[in-house]
Amino acid sequence: MKLYSDDQSPFCAPVRAAIYAKGLDLSIEPPPGGLKSEEYARASLTGTIPCLVLDDGSPLPESAVIIDYLEDRFPEPALLPQGPEARARVRLLRAFAQDLTAAVVGLFHDLQEGGGEAAKARAREKMERALGLLETSMSEDGFVAGADFTLADCVLGPALQGVPVMGPLVGRPTLLEDHPRVAAYFGRVSQHPPVGRVLGEVQAALAASGFSFG
Repeated sequence: MKLYSDDQSPFCAPVRAAIYAKGLDLSIEPPPGGLKSEEYARASLTGTIPCLVLDDGSPLPESAVIIDYLEDRFPEPALLPQGPEARARVRLLRAFAQDLTAAVVGLFHDLQEGGGEAAKARAREKMERALGLLETSMSEDGFVAGADFTLADCVLGPALQGVPVMGPLVGRPTLLEDHPRVAAYFGRVSQHPPVGRVLGEVQAALAASGFSFG
């Protein structure tokens, strides 16, 4: 198997975090021919990243689908707890983290296209909602769902990387700090090797493109 990925992409970061957490020896490559190429469109089914190429050569796109597949295919070390209730909680926290990612990415694209105050207000509302839900539902210590690292952490750790940058742009420079449980969690999870490795990759790739986290 191999993964088509881009270190700048917030949608690829969770998949790489899951791969690193599981210690999988997968080839991670850029999209052949480039992301917008016809070659990659044929190779990936959807033309989007990330895309996992399975052993039989078939493409499996979509970040959450790939992570779920890896969990099923390589169940140890587990990224889901035992029991339907505990698993449902992890998936719910992942959904909140995905909402945060979507808000940050949406704002980034809106600003690139000259979006004004209305776009910033929409993004601020979405980020505040996602962070508020996480603040009230995540664990007080350890990882997002408790003592064990889960697939929700694979998503939330990278998602939080952009909040300190985007907060000031929407008039909330202390957006992360205003959610102390989330802020403390980010301090912890960023030191966890799979997440820390991904955060470093994202930062290096964005810096090479001229973007800075400050």
